[in-house]
This record gives sequence, C-alpha cells and structure tokens, in this order.
Amino acid sequence: MLACMLAVAEAAVGGAEATRPLGVATWNLNWLLGADSHARWVVACSRNAWPADTRATLAGLPYCNVHNGMTYPPERCRTARDGWPDAQRYPDDHPCRDTADLASWPRYVQKVAALKAMFRRLHDQGVGLVALQEVFDATAVRAILPPGWSVTTTRELSSAPAIAQHVGVAWRRGVKARDFAAVDTLADSGRAQHPLRPGLAFTVDVGGAPVRVLVVHLKAGCRSRDLDVPAAADGAREMSRREAALASDCATLRYQLPALEDWIDANAHVDFAVLGDFNRTLLREAIADTAGHTTRVDGSAAGDPVGPCTLASDGGRLQARCPARTRAIFPEINDTQPAGAVIWRARFADLGRGGTIRKGSSGDCSIAGPHGDLGHDGIDHVLIGESLKRRLGAGALTMRVVNYLDDDGSPLRAQPDRALPSDHCPHVVKWAPVRSP
Repeated sequence: MLACMLAVAEAAVGGAEATRPLGVATWNLNWLLGADSHARWVVACSRNAWPADTRATLAGLPYCNVHNGMTYPPERCRTARDGWPDAQRYPDDHPCRDTADLASWPRYVQKVAALKAMFRRLHDQGVGLVALQEVFDATAVRAILPPGWSVTTTRELSSAPAIAQHVGVAWRRGVKARDFAAVDTLADSGRAQHPLRPGLAFTVDVGGAPVRVLVVHLKAGCRSRDLDVPAAADGAREMSRREAALASDCATLRYQLPALEDWIDANAHVDFAVLGDFNRTLLREAIADTAGHTTRVDGSAAGDPVGPCTLASDGGRLQARCPARTRAIFPEINDTQPAGAVIWRARFADLGRGGTIRKGSSGDCSIAGPHGDLGHDGIDHVLIGESLKRRLGAGALTMRVVNYLDDDGSPLRAQPDRALPSDHCPHVVKWAPVRSP
C-alpha cells in the first residue's frame, strides 16, 4: 500500500513539473565584486596610483577606472577640471560625475544592496533561473541571492581564464540545473594575451524534459555595424582612432561568431537556448536570407561555413580573416544547417518598427542620470531553438525589462551621491510548457 501511495505521489509531482512555468532572466551585473575581490582590487590599483593601463599589474582584477561613477562616453561632459577625462578617479563634486565612486567598500555595499533588492523582486515575480554576466565569481553572486538559491560561474571551472568578468547562472530551490561546463572557444580572442569571456553551458529541466542552455557575454563595441564592413570609410582613407577601435571590436566579434554557431549546431538535435549579453542589437537584424537581402557580403549563403577565422593587425586595427564575409549574427546562426538550427528571438510586446525600443516601452531599461540615460537597451537577448519553442507557450517569446526602483517605488534616478546597481536591467521571459515532451 505504501509503495502504491508513493508511486501516486511521484506521478503527481511529475505531472505538476511537466506544466509548471519557469521564469527565466538574463542580467548583466556590471563588474560585480565580492568583499575580498573588491579589497584586492583597491589595494592593487592604489599601489600603482590608479593607472590607466592595468593589464600587467592587476592579474585578472578589474581596470582601475571601473566603478568611478563618471560620465561615459566622456564627450557627454566637457571640462578640463582635475585632468578630465584622462584620470581614473575624480572628486565627489566633479561636474562630470553621474553616480558615486565605489572604490570604498561602504559605498560598494549600496550597489550590493540594490542588486539584492532586485533579485528579491525577480524571485517574487516567479523567476527561477537567471543567466548572469559581469560577475567576478560565485562568492560575489551569493551576497545578492535570495534564500534557497544556488549559483555557478565560469570562474569556478578549471579551464577559466584569469579575467575579471565571468558569466554564470543562479537558480532557485526546486529548479534542476546540472552538467555545467565552460565553453572556452568563446574565450578565444585570437590573441592569447587578451582572452574574452567564456560561455557557460548547462542543462536544466523545463516541463520535465532537459534543455541545454548557453550563457554568453560577447565582445562589446560592435552593436549594429556590419561585422565584416564596420566602417563606411573602410579603405577609403586613414581611419580615425574611433573608427579603428570600432573596426577592431567588430573584427573580434566576427572572430567569435564561428564558436557561437558551432555550439548551436552541436546542440541543434536537442531542446536548447542561448541567453545573455550579446552586445549586439539582434532584434534589428534580418531573420534569414531572402530574395531581397543576403547576409553574406561575398555572395555565399548563410548556411555555408562562416569560419574558422584568424585575427591580424593591419595599420593599427584588427581584421578578421575568414572564409566568408558577413554582415550580421542572427541569420548566420539561424541558417537551418543542421536541420535543428532554427532559432526564435524573444521580443518585446511593444517593439517598434525595425526593432527599435521606444522610451517608456516594456523593453526600455531607463536609469536617468545627470548627463543622459545610463541603461543599455537592445543587446540582452533570449534565444530558443525550434523544438523547445514548440512545447512552450507564447510567453517564451515575449520579453520584458524589469527596471530599478527607488525606495518609494518610483523609477530609479542616478545621482552623484548614490551607487549605480548596474547599467543593465534584468530581461525576463516565461517558459511555460504547453505540451509534454
């Protein structure tokens, strides 16, 4: 009798699991440090008088200008006071200050407290799985987690490079996450001394069936330019310093693209998803090649091999040398080669024409500051494969931003004397199974 009752109970639990929705978020935490890593960072930078170039002295700690609270880009504020914009730290009353300098731990605790409050809100809204970017390690994340949550980051995996920013995943009690692995091919920048952020792959049960998930934080600096033709003046004249930097960033992102596609192709035969900060406005890119638009610049098809690539320096900028020249990321990974490589993008319900995000819309991460909005829009994404899409409800493809709130519940406004929680807002979807696996 007891065995029969247990079998019935297990069947009931299994049935409930097969239909239980899972709130999923992706969230960039803006150089999140723990108390120990923050202390080591301050000591290292102070010892070297807060230098501008710290790669040789910090050994995997953040740059010394991180968390200085100053306006970015510097052109937003014009002054010559206190060596602006070439110094790394500035007085509290500097006219170009947006938020508080967080080089002291008591001030940094304000950031931690704001992130902890947001995590509690996500938990209360039914979110049970959060893909994380820009975290130093799992210890830093644990300081902001609600009770009953767990975390893994790429720093704890043996193959992780010695860098200050890692990706991770946090999940609440009852969510079955396992089989964590670093995707080191995404950390390969083509330059051994400058590793990028690795990906984090793991498995989570959704509706009683496994889903393979990849968390990414791709190379920044090439949000919307054509990957292989990033600058209008390319080759026409000597490039400006800004154009050369943009071209180099696009070349590095282009170099990463084959590694991203390889992971998707290797998992195309199972339910899969890719979440994170792509540093790319994917919602503005074409879905696939059409009669009127081709992704490739060289006339080849998006289903043809996109790599591997090499990276070379040419006249002060980097160039990706690949077997194909392409404009965009999404049509390349959504190329139906192999058969399961069909991807759906989560979108905002009120997304504007051409993939634009309007102010005040559900996709607007708004943090008003003294010199402009500090929130990033349009580069955080949730992608799911065709087979997973078929067994989830419409909420899996409807994304919303959760904005930060002030103590009185009003939208957070950045001020020179308060900590910035992050320059990214959580982006949330709901994975609700509508069909048993």
